[in-house]
Amino acid sequence: MTDDYQHVPEETEENEKKADIEGVYKIDEVLEKYCHIGKYQILLTLLCTILTMIAAWRILFDLMTTKSIGWSCIDADCVKTDKIGEMPCTSEINRQLEGNLTNGGTGLENGLWKYNDDETTHSIVATFDLKCESRWKYTFASSIYFIGAFFGVWMFGRLSDAIGRYLTLLISLGFCVVQAWIIPFFNDINVYLACRFFDGASFGGFFLIAFVIDVEYAPPKYRNMLGTLFHFITSAGMALIALWGVIFKDAKTFAIAQAVPPTIMWIVCFFFMPESARYYLSKGQDEKALASLKKVASTNGRSIPEKCELYEDIDVKVSFLRIVSNKRLLVSAPINMFGWFMTSMVYYMLWFSAKYLAGNIYVNAALLGIAELPGRVAAYLLMDRIGRKKTFMISVILACICMFISIWDNSTNRKVMYCFGKALAGSLWAVIYLYSSEMYPTKIRNLGSGIGSAAARVAALLAPFIGSLIEVNASLPYILVGILAFICCGVFWFLPETAGKDLPQTIEEFEDLFHDKPRKYEDMAL
Repeated sequence: MTDDYQHVPEETEENEKKADIEGVYKIDEVLEKYCHIGKYQILLTLLCTILTMIAAWRILFDLMTTKSIGWSCIDADCVKTDKIGEMPCTSEINRQLEGNLTNGGTGLENGLWKYNDDETTHSIVATFDLKCESRWKYTFASSIYFIGAFFGVWMFGRLSDAIGRYLTLLISLGFCVVQAWIIPFFNDINVYLACRFFDGASFGGFFLIAFVIDVEYAPPKYRNMLGTLFHFITSAGMALIALWGVIFKDAKTFAIAQAVPPTIMWIVCFFFMPESARYYLSKGQDEKALASLKKVASTNGRSIPEKCELYEDIDVKVSFLRIVSNKRLLVSAPINMFGWFMTSMVYYMLWFSAKYLAGNIYVNAALLGIAELPGRVAAYLLMDRIGRKKTFMISVILACICMFISIWDNSTNRKVMYCFGKALAGSLWAVIYLYSSEMYPTKIRNLGSGIGSAAARVAALLAPFIGSLIEVNASLPYILVGILAFICCGVFWFLPETAGKDLPQTIEEFEDLFHDKPRKYEDMAL
């Protein structure tokens, strides 16, 4: 009885405290109830999507600068070789010519060969004179970017938790600016490779942070739309890379032109990019978090009550051991990682193999970028109608068919199949991002998506080398990726469907997905 009496004043005091304020809300509730969608989100989305487009241009920088170029034999007794990517040291003609030399030198050393003049404008093959034994470096230039991105995601992810999204974005974008200005003024392949590594690392920072900040300031019901918009803008940006190549005719001016946008955006972000309200709240800076939300509301012509308090559930971090301790998770996680790997492999193999397609490289790049757009839209429409898993599997199997059809060495046929493949790859990206976030339980959702993203980075750094196998055999890269796509489709069948189901909060609810057990939780924001 005494204990009951002692608890009454505490409860009364707590109730009186809550009565003195007009509400205690989560950030999502404030965004939904008071801020809504409006001018603030439109301007922030514009800022963040420009950063997204810059990221797309930096990814495909190597598509324009590492193009394989042909050679011409200038000896009177030989004819021009027009096989794309053929090096004089590997051609039969060169062996015949060197057999006639008396000084024992190579055909290159004796000036029997030259680069085709009309193909040297953007290629670092000519800029850095990457002949024969150095040929691997221009393929490695594309892979080292994604090695940098792999480390950048980890490094800047940790940094953003420590010092905030805003400062981390400025630091990572600064990395991009510095190396972008170094590339055009240092005529050395090793400097170029180092710059591309740091370029990739910067992508792992500013691209993901821009996405997170934009999504965090949007009401929950608009986040799926914003995610689709980001992917859509990325595809459009990749198509526009062709325009840069047409306007700027040589490698140096092309590199300088590519350095200008991130420089301008660094200045713009310094003055206008907001800090994340969730970061403020996680650091106990509730007043700053509330002030950020009030700015959102006022910009949208609305207001938040003066007496308002914010709170968030504590995020419990779970180690990788939490996944391997459950049998279904232990099986599902590698399959999901394979889905990420295959999505990235199809996507980047098609991109970086575009330089081997017949025709104008700028037209090819524009076509492949535009081809993604219908795939993004199709995935958005199909995922709620036939399910996430079926949409992914259909896209993978059709990508597999496109790869096998591409075996027939016909330039028009191959280009058409590339466009279909890029549309399907665009669909795969849209599905795998959403599916992974819906499959894993709340406490390991970020971890699950993170290891999937890591698998995608591995595929991205391998893709340029697989694409370069076209120089060994025109069918080999298509056969390899087609077989992998077929296997991926088969194993993905064993994963559960998540469409129309609530997000699992616990391991038990994750297992219920396999038994198709309905749940009645409220829809939750990711």
